[in-house]
Amino acid sequence: MRTIRFLFIMTVTLSALCTKAQEEILSEPVRKDTIKLLTIGNSFSQDAVEQYLYELANEVGVQMIIGNAYKGGQSLEQHWTDLTQEHDVYEYRKVVNGIRTNTPHALLPPIITDEQWDFISFQQASHYSGLTTTYEPFLSQLIQYTDSIKTGQDVRYGWHMTWAYSKDSNHGGFANYGRQQEVMYDSIRYAVQWTLILHPEFSFNVPCGTAIQNARTTYLGDNMNRDGYHLDLKIGRYTAACTWLETLTGISPVGLNYKPEGVDDAAAHACQVAAHAAVQKPYEVTNLKNESFNVLNDITPTGLIKLNFGEKTEEKNWNSITPAMRTFTWITDTNNNVTGITLTNSNAFLGTNMNGATYTTTNMLMPSSVSQSCMWGYAAETFGNQKPKESCSLTLGHMNPNLRYDFTFFASRQDCQDWRETQFTLQGEKVYTDAVEASNNSNHTAFIKNVKPTPEGKIVLTIAPGRKNRSKNKFYYLNALTIKAHK
Repeated sequence: MRTIRFLFIMTVTLSALCTKAQEEILSEPVRKDTIKLLTIGNSFSQDAVEQYLYELANEVGVQMIIGNAYKGGQSLEQHWTDLTQEHDVYEYRKVVNGIRTNTPHALLPPIITDEQWDFISFQQASHYSGLTTTYEPFLSQLIQYTDSIKTGQDVRYGWHMTWAYSKDSNHGGFANYGRQQEVMYDSIRYAVQWTLILHPEFSFNVPCGTAIQNARTTYLGDNMNRDGYHLDLKIGRYTAACTWLETLTGISPVGLNYKPEGVDDAAAHACQVAAHAAVQKPYEVTNLKNESFNVLNDITPTGLIKLNFGEKTEEKNWNSITPAMRTFTWITDTNNNVTGITLTNSNAFLGTNMNGATYTTTNMLMPSSVSQSCMWGYAAETFGNQKPKESCSLTLGHMNPNLRYDFTFFASRQDCQDWRETQFTLQGEKVYTDAVEASNNSNHTAFIKNVKPTPEGKIVLTIAPGRKNRSKNKFYYLNALTIKAHK
């Protein structure tokens, strides 16, 4: 009730002030050949500015020097405490000429005076980002102190609007918003608007929170985070960087060529449009359901979909699913046509190896680079430095809900002296299971047919030890998967 009452009061109060505040914040960006940016933040500023912003700016002819006063989980109150008590708890991350350096055990004042910054941004810790009672007096104190020691006379102060957590996030702070993404986003945007009205010295707002929410309305879905709260290393961080680019330079990212490795043209376009829409409407979610692919997949694959897990293969027609990315968006069939299907490592495997069978006689017709490569996990006792996992899971998203799918699985680990049966469970509209003995396997597969996705086009694949698994550590594997779509 407290959260609902807060949102109601904020809605009524801000309705009269919102237009004026947006006009003030969306003032003309600074146009310079070199822009110097400092973020006083935490891991959310790391996600937003350290990776791809320099490269995007470089493409449009703007050089950037990017500084990040980083301490994980840092709130406004903690920033003020560490500043006044002279704690050298910061990592000073700095990007110059595209190269990042990191100075540990840094104090905040020398970071602020290190450059004649053009922009200095502030932000709240993500779990407090929608709670205005946590902002003051610490934000005012930080602004006043920063202004008293700044070395640049033309510095512009602003706010970094962070994002709501994914709907399945297990972050403890999600409870502040009833574990509801929409409530968290609404709380954040109201808190940001309120803060900008209270601080007329802020001349810009970077609406990453709205950009991420916009991207979630595209076919990319709620896959913008890597752990429920930090951004996905590719599409999430790219969306945030695009938002920063347009906010600081006034140049739209839509149509730019630069994109991170592993991000295809369709996904990059969706991220660019989501960022641009957020800058145009910082406190309003724009529905982008028709950007790139329709949000409801209507594509019928023309051939078999082949997925290789573990190490990348150069074999034609095999999509390589590696640990380097969390969400894969450019999955093609054997006729090289895009399927629109996404695949997310929603509960990641513990490792990869090349210890599968080198020669197989299954109907999957796998080359050795596919049959040897695998992702693996284990469910019991201790193995290496990693904790056991009862299971790992992959989420197949943006599937055509009007089709049914047949799945064939291959799991193999050579030179075994025990039983390592691996069970595959598919959760679509119903639950389906099958298993295969992975030990020294070269000719057996698991097969599940006629799987119907959920109405929104989702099927969750869980990989776990089978009932006949007798290995000490309960190892389980996934080497390859083929999917056949049909009516």
